[in-house]
Amino acid sequence: MLENGDRGETVKSQEGAGLSPDEDLVLREELKLLLDIQQGLLLEASEDKEDPDLKNQFGEIIEIRDSLAEARTEDLPALMAQMERMVILKYQQQSSQGSNFIDPESPYFGHMRLLENGRERDLLIGSGNCFSNHLPCPIVDWRQSPISGIFFKYREGDDYVEEIGDREIEGEVTCRRMLMIEEGRVQRINWNGGAIEERHGQWIPGPGNVSQLKGGSGSASRPFEEEFVAGRLGRSKGPRHYSVDKHLKQITALIDQQQFDVITQPQSGVILIQGGAGSGKTTVALHRMAYLVSQKTGYFKSDTVMPVVFGPALANYIGKVLPSLGIHGVKPRVYQEWCSRLRIRLFPELPSSYSESTPVAVIQFKRHPFLLKWFRELIEKRELQFQQGLFSKTSSYAENQSLKELWQLLEPYPLVAKVKRLLQWSRGNRVAGDIAPSSNSSLMQVIERLVEDFFPGFQENPESLVIHIWNDCFLFWEALEQGATDYIPGDFTEGQLKSIWSWCVRQYQKRVVTSGEDEMPVRESVVDSLASQGLNQDTTFKDELPSLDEEDDTLLLLLYQMLVGPILRKNGKPLRYTHLMIDEAQDFSPLEMQLLVNLSPKDRPSITLAGDMDQRILIGNRHENWESVLKHLDVDVKTMDPLTVGYRSTHEIMSVAKSVIGKKTVNTEWRAVRHGAPVERFSFQNQGALIVFLSDALEDLQIREPQASMAVLCRDLDGAEELYRGLIRADVPNMSLIKNQEFSFKPGIEVTEVAQTKGLEFDYVIVTDADASTYGIDEASRHLLYVGVTRAAHQLWLLHTRRPSGLLPEISDSSG
Repeated sequence: MLENGDRGETVKSQEGAGLSPDEDLVLREELKLLLDIQQGLLLEASEDKEDPDLKNQFGEIIEIRDSLAEARTEDLPALMAQMERMVILKYQQQSSQGSNFIDPESPYFGHMRLLENGRERDLLIGSGNCFSNHLPCPIVDWRQSPISGIFFKYREGDDYVEEIGDREIEGEVTCRRMLMIEEGRVQRINWNGGAIEERHGQWIPGPGNVSQLKGGSGSASRPFEEEFVAGRLGRSKGPRHYSVDKHLKQITALIDQQQFDVITQPQSGVILIQGGAGSGKTTVALHRMAYLVSQKTGYFKSDTVMPVVFGPALANYIGKVLPSLGIHGVKPRVYQEWCSRLRIRLFPELPSSYSESTPVAVIQFKRHPFLLKWFRELIEKRELQFQQGLFSKTSSYAENQSLKELWQLLEPYPLVAKVKRLLQWSRGNRVAGDIAPSSNSSLMQVIERLVEDFFPGFQENPESLVIHIWNDCFLFWEALEQGATDYIPGDFTEGQLKSIWSWCVRQYQKRVVTSGEDEMPVRESVVDSLASQGLNQDTTFKDELPSLDEEDDTLLLLLYQMLVGPILRKNGKPLRYTHLMIDEAQDFSPLEMQLLVNLSPKDRPSITLAGDMDQRILIGNRHENWESVLKHLDVDVKTMDPLTVGYRSTHEIMSVAKSVIGKKTVNTEWRAVRHGAPVERFSFQNQGALIVFLSDALEDLQIREPQASMAVLCRDLDGAEELYRGLIRADVPNMSLIKNQEFSFKPGIEVTEVAQTKGLEFDYVIVTDADASTYGIDEASRHLLYVGVTRAAHQLWLLHTRRPSGLLPEISDSSG
């Protein structure tokens, strides 16, 4: 056990002069422990390297440490700072030489003391293992060490019973502390019933036992009780201690037991992490990935693990967080960018540009889950028709029985692979089992003609069948109407179906006319289809670039998987991912999810879905709950209990959010962990008055809290650009207009549209168009405003001209 009394005599600092005796004791103990750990890590490294210079400098560090006991009180801070600098310098030198020992700048985040059989022992929880005799107590890896589970599952004062290896241990957690250690210094300590934090060189009481899990962009912690002034952003007591880097830091210690249970789920299987805004879904999903990678590094490799998101900002955020979790070389992917690159590689003959004006009905149709079943059954129908023709045309040949046996053996293969092997067999090649290849040239010619009749162009390019099936589904009115009638009667009106079909035909015509694609048989049929509906062929787009709809990429890749088989990497090996993390999963359609599911090993899928149905905002997704999505996937999904604790936004902000989302919320159980400033509403006669007020408030906040992050939000980008121009004229400093999710994750003001901020977090959020005409009572407005409101961690303002949105609760007008 670590002796508290010894620490109290050694560390005599005035930094904690304002603390209670108990708080001061905790501070002294943890400061001394960190110094001992840093010294031990350095000594361990020096012995490994056998570096004389390192050993000499370590001796200097020990000499400084020993002088602390006799030093004058006023000299202690300087001595401690000198010692820390030497420790960190030596670590950096060793790190540059390839050493793998634990980073003394942030060696651990948890400290627990266990009482077992009358004896106490201390353990530190970090991101690596170190059991050196030079350390006062071991550091264990939270991902790999079984005993670290006690830290996450139990609280101080709890009795525990755990199976570690093949033995059972039991005891009591007598001490459990969470620490924020950055740049080699303790900055914050939380424990049962207390918290202290270092602010501007002084240690002060913190906000009590509040776990502030930062699942978004990251910001500093705030106490429960702070003084706010109505009509003013921020605290009235001056600047806060914010983190300059708004990325996720020191979050592992704040994981609660429910989240830890999700993280440590079995390696295989598909799990869904659901919960409200700010409940830590992304955090838990990332930690689950880190846990899996640490358990089996040889299986979960960097090139077979892929986080997938819809927005570049969230991908950028995750990419910068992963190394801190011990995951290196893994690149998060933006779904549409990833999908586009893959489709262009497989189908280079199709356009690489996309329409910017795809009608909503087309998007909804091409994201509708019925397409999964329609595609499968259409392919089965084509295959059956081909099989019947094949057996009929070859019935008079002696090889007919062998051909039928071959076709039976090829049953597990997709259609393209079957037909390719059939052609190879007819040309004298052995392709399956003990069936002798055909040597009959007449039979070969019959089969080749049959393949050409059923699948034109197959022999030149077998994969062109994918494009033909895709065209057949969308270019012929009779087929499209019949598909909608059979599978989704009533989901689209006849007028909507006509507009969907005519849009797809026009897209096809542009491809043919402008690029000269030679698809005359299909093109002539399309013209006939147009004529049957009383429409003329349109060729008045000579100056328009051919394009696809973004949704086509998913459809083409799905058809490729159904018809051809596994998508291949550039090296010819199957594209397989041992673990997929799909964040903001509520915005993925079942088709997009199934495409990704197909990339996971069939016998060992490992996929983590994370999302919140209350935050669904993408056009084209009609589902309202997880059941309506997951039922379309050909894999079982384990739905975890919803995360019910909101760590990001205050109680006041979440109360407004609940009112906005209304009774249709999927998050029936929901609570925030802290209180803060009241949400304020301000009304203005015109936009000019709004900008004057807003510019003054933003400048004032930046002076008082220069490290804070602020999001100024509009419903659409046009509104954001107009507002930004007004604020520029008002000389508001340190401000950026975000057009394509290029968030800096740094302090300052970012003006953008709500949709771009999904998945992110800001210290302060100002919604500048919270009026009834912008946010009506329709479902799309409800979900979008909910997303905007829940980006705020500490304070939310709602500004508007005209009447306030009917989605808002009763909030008095602070503008008077």
